[in-house]
Formats: sequence, structure tokens, C-alpha cells
Amino acid sequence: MKGFVRAAALLLCICFAVGAFTGCGIIKRLDGEEEEINYCEAGGSVNFPEGFNPVGAKNTLETVMLDSTLCGSFTQVPASKSTDYFYPASDTLTVTASGTTDGSLEQFRINLWKRTETGTQWVETLYFRTNGETATGTFTGLDVNSKYRISVAFSGATTSCTGSFNVGPLQLAEG
Repeated sequence: MKGFVRAAALLLCICFAVGAFTGCGIIKRLDGEEEEINYCEAGGSVNFPEGFNPVGAKNTLETVMLDSTLCGSFTQVPASKSTDYFYPASDTLTVTASGTTDGSLEQFRINLWKRTETGTQWVETLYFRTNGETATGTFTGLDVNSKYRISVAFSGATTSCTGSFNVGPLQLAEG
């Protein structure tokens, strides 16, 4: 019995290692094909309103509005942290973000979620490098009468990722 448990533990470790290494910059699709990550284009700037000073505590996402732009700062969010719901002011949202890491993590993600009658539905994901450079991406084809929210996440249980973003134009949703 001990031999079986050891073999199962070894197999689990091998699966974990393979999963960790294949997750470094390439996504494995369900059909077995590898798909390269399309990173957002370099450029843009992230701005905060005067007086916004995020605490930067572990596993936090702090946001504030600046005119029609949602400004945010995050620190170590491996599981995912979400904003409050908002309405897009047009059918396109522009996301400008930058991030850094203390490990070998190559990217973080900003996901767009749409509120539906039965819950929340994933819409699209934008990928940003963790090299400290600012990049810009867009979510298009949005319904201005629907509520959306974004979440920030990365893959890496022992790695810390810190960054900031602007999303707009939008309006905060009540309730």
C-alpha cells in the first residue's frame, strides 16, 4: 500500500511540475494545441486622482473614480480580485495597466465579466507583462445597458504581483 501511495504522490508531483512549466507564457487549449498569449500593446499611462494613496496590503485591489475612469491598484492577487459593477459609457473600454513581480511570473490578466440574469459571465481577457512597462488594450462590442466588472489575477502561488490600471470610459452602477 505504501508503494502505491508513493507512486501516486510522485505522479501528482510530476503533473504539477508539467502544469507549472507549460503555464509559463503558453496556454494549452482543450484540443491539445498550444496558443500564444497576445499581450496588450506597449504605451499609455496610468493616472490616479490627487490624494489617492493605496495602502498596498497583501491580496488587495483598491479602486477610485477619476471622471469617467476607474483607477485601481493591486498587490499580490493570485486568486483574483474584482471591482464593483459599472456601465460602459460606450461599446469600447480601454484598459491601461502596468505591473511588476518578485519572481519569474511573466504576465497578469485583466478579465471582463458581464452581469446576467443568472449570475456573471466571462467576456474576454487582456494580458499584460510584468516588466513594469505600461501597456494598453481594449474590450469591444459591449452593451452600454449591461453591467460589467473587471477582475485582476495572475498564476503563481508563491509569487507577488503589484500593479495599477485605468479602465474607461464608464459609469459606476448602483447596487
